[in-house]
Amino acid sequence: MKEKVLIPTRGVIALDIINSLNSMGMETVLMHSPEDSLSLPVKLADRSFKFYSSRLEDSYLDGEAILEKAREVKADCIHPGYGFLAESPEFARKCRENGIRFIGPEAGVLAAVEDKCRLRQTAAAIGLPVLKYSELLRSPLDCEACDEGFTYPLIIKPLKSSGGRGIRVADYRREAQEQVVNLLKREENARNGVFFEEFRPYAHHIEIPFFRDARDNILFLPEIESSIQRRFQKIFQESPSPNIDERLRACLYERSQALLRKIDYVGLGYVEFIVENNECLFSEINPTFQINTLISEVHLSSNFLKKQVVIARGELLHDVQGVKIVQPKHHVLLVSLMAEDPYNNFLPSSGQISHFFHYSTIRNVFKTTLYTGARVTPMYDPFIGKILTYAVERPNAINDMRSFLDNIIIRGIRTNLVFLKHLLQCESLRQGDTIIDFLHLKFDFTKLRNSEEEAVIAAALLAADFHLDNRRKNYKAKLEKMKQPGFFKRLFSPY
Repeated sequence: MKEKVLIPTRGVIALDIINSLNSMGMETVLMHSPEDSLSLPVKLADRSFKFYSSRLEDSYLDGEAILEKAREVKADCIHPGYGFLAESPEFARKCRENGIRFIGPEAGVLAAVEDKCRLRQTAAAIGLPVLKYSELLRSPLDCEACDEGFTYPLIIKPLKSSGGRGIRVADYRREAQEQVVNLLKREENARNGVFFEEFRPYAHHIEIPFFRDARDNILFLPEIESSIQRRFQKIFQESPSPNIDERLRACLYERSQALLRKIDYVGLGYVEFIVENNECLFSEINPTFQINTLISEVHLSSNFLKKQVVIARGELLHDVQGVKIVQPKHHVLLVSLMAEDPYNNFLPSSGQISHFFHYSTIRNVFKTTLYTGARVTPMYDPFIGKILTYAVERPNAINDMRSFLDNIIIRGIRTNLVFLKHLLQCESLRQGDTIIDFLHLKFDFTKLRNSEEEAVIAAALLAADFHLDNRRKNYKAKLEKMKQPGFFKRLFSPY
């Protein structure tokens, strides 16, 4: 009998899960909101069930409804994807109590990595340098005591958040107080608190992907640099990092290994560091399947999601004894396609896709839920696809990505395609000078002057000119034909 997996998530990650699990001979059961009724994951899953509401609290965040459906369909496992309930220790614990396997780390591990301050205390206790942070703030009045020793600008983070959501930057004390007030309005932040973190605009954001099984076998993948972000959402990622030498790389692996063993982490994850001036500062651990997992799959030539399922079953990593570090054979780039308008402060865009086309090669991957006729809803995250290219040399990978983006046509909604094209032309990026505050310090937004509409108009004018030119040529050809001897006689002759 097929193993049955309930998938309470949406978008590209839902597609990845469905395709991977189907190839493993498992039955996929998707739970989706009414807004996602016509999405590709719904069409491709073996079975699908609809939440009664599109509100997050009544759909993808409704743990009780998800568990009730899992019991109803007799699901063996739940794969939460990323976001939503994927990092919830309470949900992982309830799955176990109901005899359902949670595909992800155990509840205790999720609780350990969820509390960012406690995790940094654990890292510091075993000798790891950590990114500077403050005590918890539960009121704007705490700001004065907590910002001592910090220089502005600084970052304000919720204690328990993921994916860059809720993170703010304050340039001075008054702004920090205002941001703390706004963040504490959310019930979750008011309950758990927020904290200050030092902001290093010229540093690099480095992630170490890994697998660890129950026998302490660890598989490390090449590091991923995710420094270029917009509103703390990763836009451009690459591996290996052009800013890390072999000494630093060995240091990152060694520190990651020590921390994973300390908290007895079993499963898939990413250890995140801030690197500047040969200094590696631990930041946090991301415990879920990520957008950039596609990068590591190219390095490993293997499906990450399948390995995640194998470890969740309690099995061991294949062909890994002790610690194994995969060496990169290619330079891999990944950009995030967003339904955003770069000419209107990147506001989310929604609507129906009237035309969708792209042309791929063997070194390009485009994973998206878009198709002609699909509808992009404004209710959820504007992320609509991930685009990957790889080559032996970094400049070739950048050129390939730029060419691939030129071959993508999306009509009906606004996207950040034109922004990504200009980003890849930026000289600082091409030189590898990718820093955390790249978009403010290195990127010139004034170069985004040619809109997609202008490009369409230019193409229409070019087509019209071509049409008129053909009409003129045809007219001249007819005139020349009329001048031939006997033309009218042949024209009006009954024979």
